[in-house]
Amino acid sequence: MQNKVIEEKFAAIIDSACYWLGYQLKIGREQLIHEASLRYPLADSITANGTAIQRIVLEQLHPLFKSKKIDLVIYDKTVKQPEAEKDDQNLNEVFELKLAKSETGKVHGDEHQRVFDDVVRLAYYNKWGKKQCYFMMCGTYENFKSYFVGEQNVITTRGKKNFVSQKTIKTPLIPGQVIEEWTPDGPYKDWFSFVLGEPQTIIFDDKDPDWGLSQFQKKYKVRDEKMHVFSSSINIQTTCMAISSVGDKNKTHAAGIWRIESK
Repeated sequence: MQNKVIEEKFAAIIDSACYWLGYQLKIGREQLIHEASLRYPLADSITANGTAIQRIVLEQLHPLFKSKKIDLVIYDKTVKQPEAEKDDQNLNEVFELKLAKSETGKVHGDEHQRVFDDVVRLAYYNKWGKKQCYFMMCGTYENFKSYFVGEQNVITTRGKKNFVSQKTIKTPLIPGQVIEEWTPDGPYKDWFSFVLGEPQTIIFDDKDPDWGLSQFQKKYKVRDEKMHVFSSSINIQTTCMAISSVGDKNKTHAAGIWRIESK
């Protein structure tokens, strides 16, 4: 029963984000949307699922890294004034949020590095702070599909006819039921699984001096250098906790959320 409640929680989070983004699109406010604004539907969904609003803090100063902030954190029930909390001992869950856009899919571009930074920052917090860390990506359906998943409608020519590549079909649980899966083929295909509940493991190292872990370690300064020391690589496991359905024509947006752990 507990696992079912947890699954429903994450499904509700991505549904809330997608419906909220869709509403902003319909009323002509899409150009005003920034990834920081995703904190509001996320917080609404969490409180609707039983977490007291007093336990949630938006844009918390990071306890481990100097001059950095976390998009959203949740404290346990013992904390009465989380915004005044100086110790992260009673902090339970950590969320980082991103919006998919054209720059997201550019390999080794600035946005690619920013996604990397979020994931690795969460992994270090899980490693050093033993926190439950989550990464959420949202965007218009096409942006999520094209620039984050990396799935393209590839058209090939055979003679005088064009053929569109087929989606991957998962074995149905119910006879006659057809389940389509995301088919990742972009810069994040080795970072995340796009199948619900499936883990993905990747090792990042600092061999590239201009991108990735080396750039992360240049930008991020730990508060306690005696206790927390960067290594030349980090082993990360991401697990898909919830993800929008493929080809859902009733939604203008798509999203996914992954648990981030250091192994």
